[in-house]
Amino acid sequence: MTAAPATGLRARPRNARPAWRQWFTTQRIVGILVPVGLIVLALAPLHQVYLTPLLWVTVAGGALLGTALATAGAQRRWPTLTVLAFALPTFFLFGALAAPATTIGGVLPTLTTWQLMGVGMVTVWKQVLTIAPPLGTTGVLLLLPYLLAFFGSLIGVTISLRAKRWSLSLLVPAVVGVVAILFGTRLPVAPGVVGVAAVAVSVMWVAWRSGRLEAHRVIAVPLVLGLAAVGGTATALLAVPDNPRLVLRDFIDPPPDPHDYTSPLASFRRYVDTLADETLLTATGLPAGTQRIRLATMDSYDGHVWGITGSGAAGTGTFTRPGERLVTEASPGSSDVRFSLEGYTGVWLPTLGASEDVDFTGGRAGELTESFYFNRTTDTGLVAATLRSGDGYRLVADPEPDVVADDDSAPATSMLQLPAARIQMPEVTGSPDIVASLASQYTQGATGDYERVSMIATALSSYGYFSHGLEGDAPSRPGHGAARLVTMLDSDQMTGDAEQYAAAMALMVRELGLPARVVMGFDVSDARAADGADGGVAVTGSDVTAWVEVPFEGHGWLPFFPTPEEDQVPQVQNPDPQDRPEPQVLQPPEPPQEPPVVPPLDRSNAPADQEGPDDDTIAQQILLYVAMIGIPLLVLLSPFIVIAALKARRWRRRRSSGPPDARIAGGWAELSDRVLDLGIVTTAGATRREASHTYDRELAGAGTVALARRADAGVFAPEPPSQAEIDDYWADVATAVKHAGSAVPWRRRLRGRFSLRSLRSR
Repeated sequence: MTAAPATGLRARPRNARPAWRQWFTTQRIVGILVPVGLIVLALAPLHQVYLTPLLWVTVAGGALLGTALATAGAQRRWPTLTVLAFALPTFFLFGALAAPATTIGGVLPTLTTWQLMGVGMVTVWKQVLTIAPPLGTTGVLLLLPYLLAFFGSLIGVTISLRAKRWSLSLLVPAVVGVVAILFGTRLPVAPGVVGVAAVAVSVMWVAWRSGRLEAHRVIAVPLVLGLAAVGGTATALLAVPDNPRLVLRDFIDPPPDPHDYTSPLASFRRYVDTLADETLLTATGLPAGTQRIRLATMDSYDGHVWGITGSGAAGTGTFTRPGERLVTEASPGSSDVRFSLEGYTGVWLPTLGASEDVDFTGGRAGELTESFYFNRTTDTGLVAATLRSGDGYRLVADPEPDVVADDDSAPATSMLQLPAARIQMPEVTGSPDIVASLASQYTQGATGDYERVSMIATALSSYGYFSHGLEGDAPSRPGHGAARLVTMLDSDQMTGDAEQYAAAMALMVRELGLPARVVMGFDVSDARAADGADGGVAVTGSDVTAWVEVPFEGHGWLPFFPTPEEDQVPQVQNPDPQDRPEPQVLQPPEPPQEPPVVPPLDRSNAPADQEGPDDDTIAQQILLYVAMIGIPLLVLLSPFIVIAALKARRWRRRRSSGPPDARIAGGWAELSDRVLDLGIVTTAGATRREASHTYDRELAGAGTVALARRADAGVFAPEPPSQAEIDDYWADVATAVKHAGSAVPWRRRLRGRFSLRSLRSR
């Protein structure tokens, strides 16, 4: 005969599935997949912001983690605070998805990763809006999609699985989609397909889960919505809307304002005077045939100086924080040039034109990158932290040709007839009247825009004379304000250097109604080779120059050079006067020198570089190290802190809330929960006295039998217990809890202190 099974044990059928597998019904699986899929679709507008495949790795990873936590919480019936207690450390533990550049091997997060994530929770929103796309994966910029995918999936799946109004989970993808659109760009990402697919999935899921989905609608709904998606997408591609998509980055004016900085052209004479023989920078790897290095492009004139606007107009562009690179795709013929700064100091970044990427090097690379802004329209870089000696950077550029290419099939006359591009430029103010009259005089007989511009440049370079106004040169004052230009243009011998001629020509072109701008840079056609064997070119202050650029249809901005040759100097009218020696006069003797006074030794006036760091610097360093270690440690300990706080809150509420008999019963309930966390379970439905015998048997010396009797007496007595009796009872409960903990091993006691069993059971 077969032995009977043990009492209290039930044999599980062989084909029975585990409990966790039975929980995953079809309805719950679909309820998990639909919100997650809609959230991933809602993040599609961010593709144009990042333009990197790692964006979707981050989105998939964040959605998977949030879904796993939400599913585990629903299956195990965790309280909301418990789910959050696990969500925060999980979010930071997988920080490699948000800041892959700061991790070890792209997988293991570091202290820097957690530090950037902690700060980025507040600052990433501004960074995404103020940095020009594509953002790439630099810094912690991927924190935004990771945050939306993780917490969006966590909240959406939780509502879908646990809420009575489960359809509210569809609001989460809608909110995520709105945020993604606002932080995106004006370029939509398949809006018809994404929108119609989201609506189709939502409608069919709600109808199916509520039992209202009929067989013919299963085919009709996707068919109709699919046709609408194709038609909507085709319409969006062919018919561009009058009003572009509303995005937040259109309302953000990223600092700095170029008007806050002195016009680079105003310091032109300083380069040719005090910095003439000083090496400003060294450029290594310049493309063959490079003639000039650009420093800044000036597009507005106010009667005093040519300045940089950056107002956002078609011809001026705006200064924005670049992302991982300046352009989406590099040109096949681009060159890699390395710049090392020596004597150069300023906020304007030397470039070659058609810049594609800038990577700063050296000890200040991070500081310079954070303060770097670039204007793609004018190809001008601004470093708010100020470039100085010792800084360096790598520039990838594809400079365009300076002149219109000769074409045998097109006669020279067709080149002169090139029409200028009609580009909106800032209005010129304070231009002298003589500029307009000379522009009309120089362009008489010209029929084409290119011919008119070329005639102005030729007239200035032919009729004018060259002089920097330095010692030994013909008189020539610096500056290019209205008064200085009138003096030069109205003179019998028009004299100046590139500063005045470029400023005057640009104003003449603008008086003709054509767009023009002034570019300042360095002429490296005759620059000397730098010291060393790396083939670099040393640029000095004497290489500074300026020219004018005018845009033409099909050719872009073309340069013009109105400055005369340096050997074209004005003729001196009066010969040098003959030397007339003065008569010698006997000079009086010099007075006796007084002995020098030696100042007393005062260590308080010691040089600053000999002093140690001040107290503020030391305090800042200490706070930085404490933050780098404390924040990750606090994140890791946050689940245990939350659990301990929940149990302490439960203790206070049971002791101080409710009528007196309920507080006595709460004391026994608190004792039972603490014993349950230690792993001691009583029979379901056991009374207080029955449970107390089990406690005293498992925990020798706990003294719970007396507490059970006092609890029954306090609950069922005709008179409610007094406050003194309640305080005494809770004091004895605290003593019993302490004895219960000491009766088990320390590991079991530690696990019980942070166990969730009592929280789940209540």
